[in-house]
Amino acid sequence: MNRLFILTIAFTCYCCNLLAQEIEYSRPVNTPESCTSIMVGKKASADGSVMTSHTCDGNYRTWMEIVPAARYERDTTVAIYNGRMHTEYPADRTNMELKGTIPEARSTFQFLNTSYPCLNEKQLGIGETTISGRKELQNQKGMFMIEELEKIALQRCTTAREAIRLIGQLVAEYGYGDSGECLTIADPNEVWHFEVFGEGPDKIGGVWAAVRIPDDHVGVSANISRISTLDLKDKDRYMASENVFSVAKKMGFWNGKEPFRFWKAYSGGNYFGEP
Repeated sequence: MNRLFILTIAFTCYCCNLLAQEIEYSRPVNTPESCTSIMVGKKASADGSVMTSHTCDGNYRTWMEIVPAARYERDTTVAIYNGRMHTEYPADRTNMELKGTIPEARSTFQFLNTSYPCLNEKQLGIGETTISGRKELQNQKGMFMIEELEKIALQRCTTAREAIRLIGQLVAEYGYGDSGECLTIADPNEVWHFEVFGEGPDKIGGVWAAVRIPDDHVGVSANISRISTLDLKDKDRYMASENVFSVAKKMGFWNGKEPFRFWKAYSGGNYFGEP
């Protein structure tokens, strides 16, 4: 009887220990929403440099590699994945999900492949911050997570405007499957603040807007949508997807009468996108 009692107590303590460990370690200390990016225009820096940055404050991979420039034959395709940020080395495919393929470019630029790919040989740089947004905008059937869009842009683009246009085309054609994200995209001449969301459960697409940081300004993105009014006639300072207003109306986020504010329509009343 004593042995049975002791075994019962030991088993109970073991189970409680497992439960305690599960509670303690069930969520990471850092979350993807912790990232911050700072942008600097060329007239706001001491030496005329344009800058962007990125503190990647999350539980992501620590390895990095320099991916060389390459040339490809016609009809070559490139695989698009989900889960690459949690791999342990470049060839690791553990827990990665193949989302689909797209045509490969005939030639690509060398780039620095970090958890969120960040810089190419043409001095095109990209920072990232998660801005979440309304949950009803997400569509997991979309092909692209934000890190894969960054990778493709760095492989194929030389300027911030070119990268924004390419990302917009990819999202429209293949769909955006991530939560709301901000990319801060810089080239040697200018830096842009770009935000993208899904288009909702009924369509595999996306909606986005971008604002150029004035040359004599510094900008900060810290986990909340910041783009407000859009003057799309001013092509030097604003860019947006063709559906930027129509999706807001369709989803009931904007009545078409009050002044349109991108952050209000697509991120909701607070950071988590709740009313």
